[in-house]
Amino acid sequence: MKTEKAVKDTKKKTRQFPDVYALLFILCIAAMVLTWIIPAGAFERVAEGKINRVVAGSFAYIEGKPQTPWGMLQCIYQGFINSANTIFMIFFCGAAINMLEETKSLSTAFQAMAQKLRGKEAISIAVIMFGLGLGNSAGVFGNLGIAIVPIGIFLARAMGGDDFLGFLIIYFGLMSGFSIGFANPGILGVAQTLAEVPIFSGTLPRAVCCVVNIAFLYVVTMFYYKRIKADPTRSLNYEPGMAVSQYIGLKSTDGGSSDGSGSQLTRRQLAIVLFFLAGVVVCVTLTIKFGWSAKQISSWFLGLAVIVGIISGFSMNEIAKKFIKGCGPMVSASFVVGIASAVALILSQGQVMDTIVNALSQPLAQMGSVLGAGFMVVINALINILIPSGSGQAAVVMPLMVPMADLVGITRQVAVQAFQFGDGLSNLATPLNGPLMGCLAIAGVSFPKYFKWAIKFIIIELAVAVVVTMALQSVGWMGF
Repeated sequence: MKTEKAVKDTKKKTRQFPDVYALLFILCIAAMVLTWIIPAGAFERVAEGKINRVVAGSFAYIEGKPQTPWGMLQCIYQGFINSANTIFMIFFCGAAINMLEETKSLSTAFQAMAQKLRGKEAISIAVIMFGLGLGNSAGVFGNLGIAIVPIGIFLARAMGGDDFLGFLIIYFGLMSGFSIGFANPGILGVAQTLAEVPIFSGTLPRAVCCVVNIAFLYVVTMFYYKRIKADPTRSLNYEPGMAVSQYIGLKSTDGGSSDGSGSQLTRRQLAIVLFFLAGVVVCVTLTIKFGWSAKQISSWFLGLAVIVGIISGFSMNEIAKKFIKGCGPMVSASFVVGIASAVALILSQGQVMDTIVNALSQPLAQMGSVLGAGFMVVINALINILIPSGSGQAAVVMPLMVPMADLVGITRQVAVQAFQFGDGLSNLATPLNGPLMGCLAIAGVSFPKYFKWAIKFIIIELAVAVVVTMALQSVGWMGF
């Protein structure tokens, strides 16, 4: 006979949500099944520079290529290959920061800083998030999100927060501006080019929306920070039975949590921290100036790791061992990124991606201009789940949306804005967004737990976006 406790534990296990790897694998299986159910179809595409633009009205059903379990497994492998740049960036950046922390330099520096900023944490977080958000409204930080989330985690711990707070400060800071980037040439510029409206026209309304979105996600972040300060068990890093010192604040050498009092850097630690922070600043500057990709960023952090090891007085053997040790905690994040990219690949290989996009776009023709403008946001949000790449989605969606917008009476500038809202804001809600999943893994929070907490805020963002888009259409916004 099972005890009452054993029965409860059994029920609890049956209700447990799948682990992130299980969830992504289930999504891969679902995508494979859909290739057997949904008719295959394709649009004609025309190459315009680096963009393969879809030809509106060219959709046609074609012979299907249903994916088998063997094909699905190969798509998962190919997903890792396609995500190799991001995966190695996670490894190299994580290893560099671990090399820095082997001497306790970063944690000690943040402890000292937190002590001086005590009572001013809200201002500090605001400066970071608005700086990241406004900078990334032009896409200047690019792939640096995953690289600096570990730094944000150390900062959050020093402020008496948890790892998820570090995720919010950095990732929400970056995405708050990127989601409605009013000067992003890689996404907004592509969408406006395809819609045949002047690039970066209509800047003022977009800039206002961008700043409001940054402010909203800052408030969300502060709400979470105050909540866990009042009740640490409401932390997303909390698991039943954990002591507060295991997930809140920096861990001191005696295993407890430290509040930063009495923290003092040695000269060597100070030199290490200054060198590393200078290296990060230079990396950001070069990324902005020359558009560095994951390849250059990863190589830069590899060099930083080696030089930090030398300054720390480690032998070459020690540097090698500590570098590999630093890669260890990054394995989970790297694998999540690889698997997440496989779902879209399975649908694409099965020739059903275009069929899904075509079906989602059809209801627009039956709506009026104002209602249709709001529905455009929803359509783009749904399509973004399948096509996480902003520029890639623009190349597929805009050539379809523009003719429909003209037919229904939606201005092209509003159509661009609907695309931008739907594409950008839904990035915080899809498990197929590799960088999101990677950053969550680094912060030690599962996607289901994150989604349950974040979905209400994301719905608020999307609802406001729908209302704003409909309002812009009601006044005939042209953006010139």
